[in-house]
Amino acid sequence: MESRAVIGAGEAPPILTVLHRGEVMESAHRGDVAVVGAGGRLVSSLGNPERLVTLRSAIKPFTAVAVLIAATDAGMEMDDASIALSSASHAGADEHVAVARAMVAAHGLDPETLVHGRPSPLRAGGSGELLQHMCSGQHLSLLLLAKALGVDAHGYDDYAHPVQERLRMVVGELFSVDLGAAPWGYDGCAIPTYAVPLRTAAVGAYRWAHPTDPEVSDQMRGALARVRSAAIAHPRLISGGGFLDTDLIRGGDGGVVSKQGAEGLCLVGAPGIGLAVKTEDGDGAARSGRVATVAALAAVGAAVANAPSLDLHRTVRLPDPRGGEPLATLRPSAAFEALRR
Repeated sequence: MESRAVIGAGEAPPILTVLHRGEVMESAHRGDVAVVGAGGRLVSSLGNPERLVTLRSAIKPFTAVAVLIAATDAGMEMDDASIALSSASHAGADEHVAVARAMVAAHGLDPETLVHGRPSPLRAGGSGELLQHMCSGQHLSLLLLAKALGVDAHGYDDYAHPVQERLRMVVGELFSVDLGAAPWGYDGCAIPTYAVPLRTAAVGAYRWAHPTDPEVSDQMRGALARVRSAAIAHPRLISGGGFLDTDLIRGGDGGVVSKQGAEGLCLVGAPGIGLAVKTEDGDGAARSGRVATVAALAAVGAAVANAPSLDLHRTVRLPDPRGGEPLATLRPSAAFEALRR
């Protein structure tokens, strides 16, 4: 690993977003930003671009590459919808569950093998059906990966399972990092998650948006391009209506990919750049990260920052239950001026 810089170590990150309630600055959210260009070159940053971050669900498009390569080698076909859902943290809506069921039927998968558990019945107003879980697409794809490798899918959540070994190999190559040497822990959906420097995460985002980058091997290039095109063709499957990832992809005119991870991580690949944003406090309310991400894209001149689909994410307004003016507003800080090139 290139860095062991961790949350809370060293100088405090800059304030990225601020919540104002009336005349009061009620809260502020600190974080780090890394922007890379071709060749993984760091072109701008806020805070510490080497800060260690767990990839969490932001890893999903890259695990989808591993699944697609193995499935293709085994003579199994994946359509774009299933590739997109394999990359997703979805809202559990009917459109998402339908694709999950199609994956089960097409590949003879056993949902009872899934380890992510059942979602809350409150999510998406649903029934708590297993396949409504936001990670069901990725986990189904890991069952498919086990099938393609010819191994028992049971225990696919174990660090030493062949599925996890294959993921570390493929994703590590895509990020140019040895995930076998990376710090790790278990994600909220019960599979291993790995830590890399924020700049390295931005490199992954860049390569997802630019599959022909010379650093991407010939073996990986075609699969990465398909994962990219699947997300662009099916942005609602990546998260859902009103979510940042979907709205960024929709607004990108076919040139932008985006994947958030838990604890305030946002990855975006856009023409010429890869962006990684990490909110230090974990962004439990899911507000700061999206405001900071759009502000960072605007600061570096990314065209997608002007897309109407992002209007709900430039600022976040907390509504008045009586129907009046917003009671509080979260906005980007002045720190993003330092990113302007």
